[in-house]
Amino acid sequence: MSTDSVQADEDDAFSLVTSASWQYQDNVLYLPDGQKPTFFGPDAPRGDHNYNASVGLNFDKRIGRQQFSANATRSMVRYNNLDVLDYDGHNAFASWKWQAGNDFSGQLRYTSRRYLQGFGDFRTTTPAKNLVDLETLRFDAAYVVDAYWTVFGALSQDSVRNELRVRQGSDSDTDRIEAGLRYTTRGGTAFELLGRDTQGNFPKRLAGLNVTNSFSQKDLEARVRWQPVGHSRLSASIGQSNRKHDEVPQRDYEDVFGRVSWEWQPTGHLGVNFQAERQISALEDLLSSYFRTTTYTIAPIWQATGKLRVDGRLQWVSRDGNGETFFSQLSPALQAQLGIAGASARQEDITTYSLGATWAIQRNLTANAELRHDSRDSNVQFYQYRVRSLSMSLQYLF
Repeated sequence: MSTDSVQADEDDAFSLVTSASWQYQDNVLYLPDGQKPTFFGPDAPRGDHNYNASVGLNFDKRIGRQQFSANATRSMVRYNNLDVLDYDGHNAFASWKWQAGNDFSGQLRYTSRRYLQGFGDFRTTTPAKNLVDLETLRFDAAYVVDAYWTVFGALSQDSVRNELRVRQGSDSDTDRIEAGLRYTTRGGTAFELLGRDTQGNFPKRLAGLNVTNSFSQKDLEARVRWQPVGHSRLSASIGQSNRKHDEVPQRDYEDVFGRVSWEWQPTGHLGVNFQAERQISALEDLLSSYFRTTTYTIAPIWQATGKLRVDGRLQWVSRDGNGETFFSQLSPALQAQLGIAGASARQEDITTYSLGATWAIQRNLTANAELRHDSRDSNVQFYQYRVRSLSMSLQYLF
């Protein structure tokens, strides 16, 4: 059958996407050096390869000034030796980009995803498969006041559910409200001020001495996106997070986050993205209430030919446990009785190197390959790992 006879017409609302991929990892469970996955059997290997086959249906249609889009993809992942990790997943979304008049616009979007939780941060003494169901509903709106000023806001709900019983205490429901103001200069530089209120709940968790089943968080963030100059695009943001826990106020924290990004494209075939970022994220730990994460990323892109693109990534991440907990505020004598005297907060350095290539074989057929190395050094040996992987994939759009 010829390509012309199977490809969908550009005006068709529906299209079919199929893909197949293969991946090998020399440390599937992200174990520390020298440790073997004997809990899966005496001969269970550290490394294994898996196959992933997926099929998806796309919908994309514009009606007047309204744009409707949707996708539903079903995937099947099978391992060669560690077949206990086999699973079926899905990824779906539905979107309505709406426009009312010339000044009022926004988007209503729903997403649903089922996937295998990675083993890099999901650490238990005996690793086990945990499938995660994530659902998000979000409504965005923006109103253009005049040529310079825009008011925008959003409402969103997130739901996370874990299949593994030991992880169901991390099931969460999160509601967010955002509101902001944007000023755009005549030259095209945009300044934004954004406020965000987040209310979180852990429905299957009982509050205790160091465990909370709800939180409230307020963020205030300022952003700027400079008008592109020459071959460069610059953007930056800075903000502050304030998180409160009613049941365990010792875990409350407040800290600053921010990001600086520079996209540089010296030629039509070569580009490099530089980014420095500081993030604040909650941490379930005996001695720390949150991670302060600093990330530096360099991502070069080379469009070698009209059909071949090469991508690279160099990333360095430093994560430091911060904040207080119920246990960190105990007296040294009580900490000694609990066996945590002298213990220090987690400190980790994560390094990622990757090199990939994408080849547009035909208009509707694409191939991809990637080599990747991940490592984490930690002051707690339990969290260390080294992982090298190779992946290849094919995708066809009907």
